[in-house]
Amino acid sequence: MNAAWYGFAVSARPVSLTSDYWALARTEAGYRAEFAGTQEIADWEAEARRIFAAPGAEASTIRDAARGIVRVALSDESGLIGALFVAREPVAVMRDYLATLPGTDAPQVLGGRRPAGQPDPGPILCSCFGVGVNTIVTAIETQGLMSVEAIGEALQAGTNCGSCRPEIAALLTTSVTREAAE
Repeated sequence: MNAAWYGFAVSARPVSLTSDYWALARTEAGYRAEFAGTQEIADWEAEARRIFAAPGAEASTIRDAARGIVRVALSDESGLIGALFVAREPVAVMRDYLATLPGTDAPQVLGGRRPAGQPDPGPILCSCFGVGVNTIVTAIETQGLMSVEAIGEALQAGTNCGSCRPEIAALLTTSVTREAAE
């Protein structure tokens, strides 16, 4: 498929996607979606209102016609209903962070990334407890954690289903090797 545009969206409630390609996943805060289409969309705000079933919501929009980027956030008194990010190339935003925002005030959602001053946990490694790679690496480096068990005690990562334990062990090896090289 030769896509004319690519999209990413987060929503507090189910969405209605009709594009040529789409994938939808449930999150703790609602839903996240990846989608793409071959036909240009003339009015992305109207499309966002349709996708999120929010015709009367308050809209905030950013458009950069030269770069082919559109970002639309819809909200009401309960918080963020949904946010839509569209570009000519696959959308470059912090997906894991954005997926936590539906239903919150989310004043900087259209930036597509965690605001400055907030720690970035990185991609989620332990999905049972929502622990990110950066959080684990920081704990290894600052707390001197040297085993998967020590990381589990400090962060809970790897203490439930255990499927992330091999990846945690790999992070330990990488961090310890890098520290030894320094």
